[in-house]
Amino acid sequence: MKLVRLPIPPPGQARKAAKCTHGSGGCQLKARRGKFGPRDRGAGAASKSRGGRSRGATSGGGGRAEATGHGARSSVRAGRSVPPDSNVRPGSLVEGTVSANRAGYGFLRVEGFKESVFLPPPEMRGVMHGDRLRVKVSRDATDRWSGAVQQVLERGVSAFLGTVEVQGRSAWVNAADRRLQLRCAVAPQDLHGARSGDWVIARITRHAGSASGAHAVIGKRLDPDRPVELATESAIARFDLPHEFPAAALREAQAHGDQVDTREANERVDLRELPLVTIDGDDARDFDDAVYAEPHAGGLRLIVAIADVSHYVRPGSAVDAEAQMRGTSVYFPTRVLPMLPTALSDHLCSLAPRVDRLCFAADMVVSRGGALKNARFYPAVMRSAARLTYTLANDALFVGRPAARTQLGPLLEPLMVLVDVYRALYKARGHRGALDFDAAEAEFVIDAGERVRAIELRARNDAHRLIEECMILANVAVAEALEKAHVPTLYRVHGQPEDEKLERLTATLKALGIDARIPKTVTTRDLQAIAQRVGNAPERAFVESLVIRSMPQAVYQPANIGHFGLALTHYAHFTSPIRRYPDLVVHRTLKALIGAQGGSGVRYATAELSALGESTSRLEKRADEADRYVSGFLKCTYLKERIGQTFQGLITTVVEFGCFVQILDVAVDGLLHIDNLRDDQYVMEDDGHAWRGRRTGRRLRTGAHVRVLVTAVNPIEGLVDLALAEEA
Repeated sequence: MKLVRLPIPPPGQARKAAKCTHGSGGCQLKARRGKFGPRDRGAGAASKSRGGRSRGATSGGGGRAEATGHGARSSVRAGRSVPPDSNVRPGSLVEGTVSANRAGYGFLRVEGFKESVFLPPPEMRGVMHGDRLRVKVSRDATDRWSGAVQQVLERGVSAFLGTVEVQGRSAWVNAADRRLQLRCAVAPQDLHGARSGDWVIARITRHAGSASGAHAVIGKRLDPDRPVELATESAIARFDLPHEFPAAALREAQAHGDQVDTREANERVDLRELPLVTIDGDDARDFDDAVYAEPHAGGLRLIVAIADVSHYVRPGSAVDAEAQMRGTSVYFPTRVLPMLPTALSDHLCSLAPRVDRLCFAADMVVSRGGALKNARFYPAVMRSAARLTYTLANDALFVGRPAARTQLGPLLEPLMVLVDVYRALYKARGHRGALDFDAAEAEFVIDAGERVRAIELRARNDAHRLIEECMILANVAVAEALEKAHVPTLYRVHGQPEDEKLERLTATLKALGIDARIPKTVTTRDLQAIAQRVGNAPERAFVESLVIRSMPQAVYQPANIGHFGLALTHYAHFTSPIRRYPDLVVHRTLKALIGAQGGSGVRYATAELSALGESTSRLEKRADEADRYVSGFLKCTYLKERIGQTFQGLITTVVEFGCFVQILDVAVDGLLHIDNLRDDQYVMEDDGHAWRGRRTGRRLRTGAHVRVLVTAVNPIEGLVDLALAEEA
């Protein structure tokens, strides 16, 4: 049974198929995965989602909406371009990341290269999947790039999921991911009670060398019958995610106590009488932002109050060092790895209802046409009037359910003004042509035994969009103010798509029967029109994902080049300092601008901001990859219990060894290998975008719907193998 890793590889990059084997109620938790969502869904944000609390999601490895290209490689990093491989000569040294195959060879993914560099088995000795290498490139007999390893720059794996093997007085741990081809010796004192056959997290203490083998120490023992825990712990190990706070950071966080200092509150603008509210997911615990609106002579007044993390987390502190090292909170279905200790993230900084909290306010006036007329910023003290959910807010404000409106009571009137703000901002969004994609997000239904019982695809509602637009406006206002004052800060930037990726997109759309004439100087309006041509057909989500993958990834940097996906000239992340370090940096620079008292303002040097931009962009990407890994693992776990069942699928990519098919019900991708196309003899046509059966004439083309049978699944490696279901 031949399998391929998730997510879908770029067109034209064939991967060797692999074989896999497979084995064989209570209270339920609904947990949404994903990160890109309503707080700044169009903004490349790693959005809040504690378990079921997602601010948007990705499915199948794509991005939700910001057109960040998450899941696809980009030649844009912090505003710098890497020369394409056409400028590289044989004998040149290049750096990249290894993608290993369990057959013994590997490929080096080099940023800016059109093709991967082949690493033959001899070059893979002592090299593991995920390692970062420096190699000398040459052209082989088939005119493809081949590499000779010069140096291991960085190990990609320091800990891994594996099984213990004990024979007499000797013990080993074997990596569950076969691409690692890793077998580490374990000293008896390092087993820590693990027995043969146990599933464990092991940490490498010595990597394999030319004359010595690898060694490891056993860490945590796991229950293989609890797949959510298995997936989460595997991701923490695989991506080397910090998950314990240093004692010094915990002491600092707890030293602030659990109440706002009265003297500090008295020195701030007092917003406690305003009915500010938070609107979040059902199981949210850390509330970054609260909103309030009222009519104004110039149009509408909108206050976005953000948790004042910078007051508590100062540069040079242990908490700040740990937050900078983490870069972002990481959210899994049943667990969160917060950027800040929970004494701050879930308590003192969180804008919980009916308690005093310090905040940083963006107080703005918006015209009825959605234009930002003016803005001012100030430290304040607030008291949230209510903690609302997206469901309740949508039912009351947009659906008009009487019970929901009654539940809001006196808050209904100011919240209806907030709806006016949203409609004005959404209208302005349409006028400027910002991308507005609405792919459904995956929600896992998890039982008490941490097993996935169902996967539900949930669409956003207007309450999500309301919050999104308010946050985007605050982010724009802050970015404009800082640039106007020439105060260096971190901007959230998103460059234009590259010509080559747009050409690839055009070719794929043509194979789908979509006539997309993309102009040389492309705008977001041009790309939005592509999805609109599809309407609400089942293919729309796939087409939107194609558009997203044609774009570079949004990054943080001190040079403002604008935000292509949002069609904005100024954009920064200000609204989520509890869970994103760049927002904390922006808060500090804004406080330096307004001369806020208390010493929490910081004027950063441009070089320092450049380094912070690169590190936080990298850490955000790591968090995204960990999220996608866990989601893929759990989707595979769900399908593993449904081997032999048939599903409706959509062909997303045609490759030389078969087709990649997305199972629509659960938004997971699998391989329909050419060996499993047994109803006919298939030949490739349409420039590689379709397979055609010689006898039946059946065409398996990109974008076609097929019924597929799940035949094998390997959750650890994200492998799903499919066969064509018999036609009725």
